[in-house]
Formats: sequence, C-alpha cells, structure tokens
Amino acid sequence: MFQIGNIDKNRNAHAAHTRTAVRAVIFCGEKLLLVKTNCGDYKFPGGGVRKGEGREAALLREICEETGYTDVTVGPCVGTAVEFWEDSSGDGTFFQMDSYYHVCRMESSASGRQALDAYEAGMKFQAVWVDVKEAAESNRKLLNAAMCGKKRELLAEIPWLERETQALERIAGSPLCRLALEVWECGAILRTADRGQAAVGEKAGHANFVTAYDKQVQRELRRRLTEAVPDAAFVGEEEDAHASIAHGPAFIVDPIDGTTNFIKDYHCSCISVGMTVDGAPQLGIVYNPYLDELFTAERGQGAYCNGTRIHVSEEPLANGLVLFGTSPYYEELAGKSFQMAYDYFSKALDIRRSGSAALDLCSIASGRAELYFELRLSPWDYAAGALIVEEAGGSVTTVDGGAIAFDRPCSIKATNGKIS
Repeated sequence: MFQIGNIDKNRNAHAAHTRTAVRAVIFCGEKLLLVKTNCGDYKFPGGGVRKGEGREAALLREICEETGYTDVTVGPCVGTAVEFWEDSSGDGTFFQMDSYYHVCRMESSASGRQALDAYEAGMKFQAVWVDVKEAAESNRKLLNAAMCGKKRELLAEIPWLERETQALERIAGSPLCRLALEVWECGAILRTADRGQAAVGEKAGHANFVTAYDKQVQRELRRRLTEAVPDAAFVGEEEDAHASIAHGPAFIVDPIDGTTNFIKDYHCSCISVGMTVDGAPQLGIVYNPYLDELFTAERGQGAYCNGTRIHVSEEPLANGLVLFGTSPYYEELAGKSFQMAYDYFSKALDIRRSGSAALDLCSIASGRAELYFELRLSPWDYAAGALIVEEAGGSVTTVDGGAIAFDRPCSIKATNGKIS
C-alpha cells in the first residue's frame, strides 16, 4: 500500500550489505499501538530480523519486547521502506535497511513485561494507544523542526523519525491498511472450508452457483468493512437488490470470485473488494488465500502484491500470454468468446482460462500475462482488479474500447498498455 524509498540523505550510497527489519501496524478502532520515546515521537513496534529468524517470528518477538503484548496475529505486509545508513564500523561503508510493515491483529490484552535493551530503556520506550492522525501530526511537527534546524539533534537521536512520519501519514490518509487485514482474515474461511457442508445452490444463468461459504464470507465482509468505513454503501454479489454507488463511498464485493473453482477444490478463487467514491474507483483489494497473495491499489498510489510494488509487463502480444473468460452465465456469448480467443491465440504465445476474473486482472497487473478479455462481467468481478491494473501501468476498457461501468455489467479488456 505504500513504499518509502531512500529516505536517508545518502541516496547514492553503495550498500555493503542489507539488513531486514519488521514493523507492526496494530489498530484498535481509530487508534494505533505505537511506541513513544522521551523525544516525544511515535514509532511502530518492531526492529531487526535476526539471523535464521523469519519475519513473523521476529515481529512477534519485537512486539513483546517493546510493548509487552503477547497475543498478536501477524497479517500481510502492507508497506516497505528502504534506507541507507553509514555503517557503525566507521570504515565509510553503508548498509541498506529494508523495513517491512505488517498489519497485525491484537487478539487479547494478554501481556508480559517489556524486555527493553539499554538503548531502548534510555529512550524510555512506552507502549501507547494513540489516534493515528494525532501521531502523524505530532511526528510531522518534530520532523519539520528538525529539518529546519531548530531541533537538528533529533535526527541523530531518533534516526527513524522521517521513515515513521511518512508511514504514519500514509496510513492516516487511507483506510486501505485496515481493510486489507479484514479481507486477509476472511480468506481463512476459504482455506478451511468443508466442501461437504457447502450447500451448493444455483442462480440464473448457466453454471451460476452459490454456496453457503459465498454467503458467509459476504456477511463477514459486510460487518468488517462497514465497521471500518461506517458511511459506506455495500454492494455484494449475493444480494437481490443493490445500493446506489453514485454518492459517497461504496464497497463492491465478490465474496468468492471463482465459485465453480471453489466447489471443485481447484484452488483458483479469491476475495475481491473494490471501493468507489462518488461512483469512481478509489481502492482495490484482491486476496488469493491459496497462494497467500494480497493485491492492493489506491488511486494515484500504485499497485502492490504483499507490500511490494508491481507493474505490468513490457512485452508485445507476440511474446505475451492471453487470458480470457467465457462468460459462462451467458451461453449466447460462447461462440464469439472462443473465436476471439482463437484469434488472439494465433498472435500470442498461448492462452489461459482460470475461472476468476479478479485473479486474471491481477495477473495482468503483475506482469504474468499481457492481455485479458471477457464479453460480460458484473462490477463485483472487476471493481478491484481494474484499478489494480491501472495503478500498475496497464489499461482497462470495454472490449470495444469504451469506459467500463461500475453500476452495471459490461465487457472487459485489460492489457499492459502496449497492446491495442
């Protein structure tokens, strides 16, 4: 969701080696669990990953050491920061610090004692719950004072100040990190589903199925998402009537995109959540629980997979893969769909049919394929994925080249922007 790069002054430094750190983004309502120091700044709980230690284990250890809390679930990576610092050896070399911000869930208030090292104790690390905007504004005042020379010493005392200020401001300005955790947690319903209890039903159209899990995931998403953004309308696939998205924020949700795949245990299904504001796409989240891939995008902020920036490919159609959907609920479109697929097949490396429009769109966004088309889809199939493609540098239109709609079905053509 965010990427902070080379924020140190030594932007052209050559790194002799790389160190890895982890940071925890833990919400309780509008408040974040942060660590306050005796300089008056706020930082995210976290620190360096030790040799042979995984990022999740390191983060749990750091949260416990700095805050005392012991009952935490580590969720997906939602941002990264890259810094270059002069090595403490004094030989003039530099090291690169890669920080990974993971959104986490506090499961209970269970806690032990902090285990601060001498430096942290000297800085009087204190775990506090603070409003995210308040923390961002407080840090920004300190950083501005340091940058203009009034408190220049702060940059040496709290070297993380610029990094943490930027991260706080990005998180304060968008609900995307909070929403990503909710979608990620709902993915567990798909991973642990008992298909013998799926209670498969049929809707209008050929092979148009719904399961008890579609409805369960949608209920859970409605509860979680509307708690995070209370004034948002909710448009879910498994509803008989849909709210208007014309004014204000609105969620457009497919609880299980690829239901037939889900029924067949094919492991190519996902949760898709798009958010529009006044009818225009603003946020997109697609989560594949089987590969644990969380794709996200925010208008004007780029597209990401598990916190790492993604881009469409640069390949022409001749060197590309073509993905397509058959619009199976509309049998009258089958002939044209397969004819178009054959035409593209004759010009590309090969074609693929996954059964999930949202995942196909994410494949275009991440450069795994170059073109995707389907002759008829509903907005919940593409509301998130279309934005992810565009923020990754791609193009999304109708098959005829027009603007796609978010309040009614339409055709979709997504490309890397190099293919007409």
